[in-house]
Amino acid sequence: MLEFIEQGGTVMYAILAASVLALTIVFERAFSLRRARVIPDRDLAAIERAVREGDVQQALERARKSDTALGRVLRVALANAGAPRHVLKEVVEEVGRQEVAHLERFVGALGVIAAVAPLLGLLGTVIGMIEVFQHISLVGVGKANLLAGGIAKALNTTAAGLTVAIPSLVAHRFFEARVDRFVVEIEAHALRFVELLKGERR
Repeated sequence: MLEFIEQGGTVMYAILAASVLALTIVFERAFSLRRARVIPDRDLAAIERAVREGDVQQALERARKSDTALGRVLRVALANAGAPRHVLKEVVEEVGRQEVAHLERFVGALGVIAAVAPLLGLLGTVIGMIEVFQHISLVGVGKANLLAGGIAKALNTTAAGLTVAIPSLVAHRFFEARVDRFVVEIEAHALRFVELLKGERR
C-alpha cells in the first residue's frame, strides 16, 4: 500500500489528504445529522403539550433545554409569542435560515472533494505519462516491461482519485437529501407552532 502511494508522487498525497478530509466530514455529518440531534420527537411532544395547555413559559423552558435545530427555532417562536403573527413568522424564518446553514455545514465540501479528486487523479496520470514518454525518448521502447510498469504507475493516481470521488459523491447526495427532509419538517413544525401560539390551530 505504501509503495502504491509513493508511486503516485505528490499528487497521490493530495488525493490521500482529500480522502482523510472526506472521511472526517462523513463521520461528523453522520453524527450531527441524526434525527435525535435535529428534531427530537420527545422534546417536540413535550413542548407542544405545554403550548396546548397554555403554559408558554414551561414550553419555553423545555425548548431552551433542547439544544437542537428544532429546539432553537421553537425557542425563538415561544420567546416572541406575544408579537403579531407576521412578525413572529419573520423571526422564525430568520432563525430557520440560520439553522439550515448549520445543517448544511461541510456538506458542500464533500461535493468539492467528489469533483476535485478525479481531476487530481487525471493530473497525476498525465504527469506520469509525461515521465514515461521522456524515458522512451532517452532509452527507446526496447524494454516493454519497463514501459508497461511506468504506465501502470501513472494510472495509479486515476484509480485513487476515483476511489475517493465515488464514495464522496454518494455521501454528498445522501446528506443533501437528509438535510432537505429535515428542513421541510422543521418548517412544517415551526408554522404549526406559530398557528398554535396565535390560537389558529388546536
